Parts: sequence; structure tokens; C-alpha cells
Amino acid sequence: MGKDYMNAITQGVYVIGAKNGEKKNLMTAAWLTQISSRPNQILVAVSAGHYTAEMLQNNAHFTISVLAKGQEEVAKACGFVSGRNAEKTELVACIYDEKDCPIVKDSAAYMICEVNKVYQLGDHVLFTAEVLDGENSGKEPMVYHKADFFG
Repeated sequence: MGKDYMNAITQGVYVIGAKNGEKKNLMTAAWLTQISSRPNQILVAVSAGHYTAEMLQNNAHFTISVLAKGQEEVAKACGFVSGRNAEKTELVACIYDEKDCPIVKDSAAYMICEVNKVYQLGDHVLFTAEVLDGENSGKEPMVYHKADFFG
């Protein structure tokens, strides 16, 4: 039996859409969970040094796109380059909510969120957020396990 027990955890694959001023960003995330159903609330963990953590602390409005099976290239495009150095909305097809925040086109689902609490915990920033609206396309969501994507 090995010590890589943390690799046994499976996660959904999400893209956080953020906007601060005119700058928009997309970031692949796996550490997200629902924490309430009345009202609908989620918790998302973002590495403290990531540009998206900074953006979410400056603007509470953001989106979550639940990537669909087959959107592995979207996950890679939004996860391997910092938004400080690239305009990821030019790399990935997006639609936009009423506040001009990006949503990944053709995702399995999306949620429009508003941060309500922020916590520093270890090397990550935890954001709790109310889900204000969203849509489910019915597509099968992508899952991440041991550095691999699958449906």
C-alpha cells in the first residue's frame, strides 16, 4: 500500500470566470463543493498566489463553468498559463453573463456566483459564494483523477 492516498480523491473539473475592471480571466479548478442548498452555496479553493484569487478578492462576482466530457483542451488552456500573462478568453470560446463575466461555451453547466466569505487556509484561499443563477445543459461532466481527465 502506497502513501499517495490523496491521489485517490476524484474531483469535478471547473473553470472559474472572473472579471476585474476590463480584465477577464479563466482558471481551471478542481477543488469546489456545494455547501448549502437553501440558499445554494459553494466553496472553492484557489491557490493564494494565483491571479484568480486576487481577482475574486477585488470583485465578488464570478462564474463557474462545469466542464463537459471532451473539454480536456479547455481545461489545459485555462490551467497551464497565468491570466497575468495571457488573455485566456481569446484561447477559449466563451459566452458572457449580464456583468460581462466569462462562461465557457458548451460546458455541462454554469453558475453565476457572488463571494460572501473569504478564508486564508494553508496555501489556498477559500471562497464561499452564493449561486445566484445557472444552467445545466445535460451534458456529462468531466472528472479529474491522478492527473488525468475522464468522463
